Amino acid sequence: MKYSRYKAPSATPERDINFPSQFEDALLDSAGKPFAFDNNDMRTLHFDDRFIQSAMRISAPNDLLLSYTRAMMGFLLFKPQPRHILMIGLGGGSLAKYCHAKLPKTRISVLEVERDVIALREKFLIPADDARFCIIHADAADYLAATHDKADVILHDGYGTDGLAPALGTASFYRACHRTLDADGLLVSNLWSDCAQLMALMQRLHAVFDDRLWWCGAGGNINRIVFSVKGDVPAPVLLASRAAQCDLRHDLFLCALLGNMQSAHGKSAAAFAAMAGNDMQAAFMQLDG
Repeated sequence: MKYSRYKAPSATPERDINFPSQFEDALLDSAGKPFAFDNNDMRTLHFDDRFIQSAMRISAPNDLLLSYTRAMMGFLLFKPQPRHILMIGLGGGSLAKYCHAKLPKTRISVLEVERDVIALREKFLIPADDARFCIIHADAADYLAATHDKADVILHDGYGTDGLAPALGTASFYRACHRTLDADGLLVSNLWSDCAQLMALMQRLHAVFDDRLWWCGAGGNINRIVFSVKGDVPAPVLLASRAAQCDLRHDLFLCALLGNMQSAHGKSAAAFAAMAGNDMQAAFMQLDG
């Protein structure tokens, strides 16, 4: 069985993790609902038997174990002190817990459409709602269409059993994200799909945010993290300075992340498409090999 689409922080790819036979019992007991599974010091979230949706070290629940979550924290290069982060998709709450612990002056709102996922919040040691943290049971597309609340950063990881929810990858949805962002806000998207769909999502982001896109892989796998900037484009020297400062405070390796980033800034739509497409093909070929 294939259990994960992500690369672990250790040398062992998460797709090669083998769970004990008790996993099959937990899968049957779940009756098709999201469930948590403990394997030694690891607690994982599953929707089925195919992918790890989230992973937590029980002895250190705020650590970011999956490479794509650490890459998404690259928003600190663009917004080092966000006032309000809006998260789309709760999962096991890895990003929510990390931001809650490491960014004490930031308000965090998390949108989650599945009540059964929210019901596992205590299992994954997600903080209780308070003045600066809340989980909202809502469809993200409906919420963004109606909200007047603004966010400095939107972290978009709205995946279900079969991948990205279709409504959360449309041009109208990306326009709603753009409206919800402050003037200098940032949308961070975790993209994972087949090569053709990835290119379509990138083109839609480009249509809304123009050439203010940066992107990178996550741990050598086919997750693509895209940073879409609404306001002014930070100078490269400023991004490098922020990366160095963040690496002194966080175990995120943002200097290395920045070094691996591609950017559409200053490039034509055709040049952007060529860059993005070639980069995707290389990632898929590496995964297949």
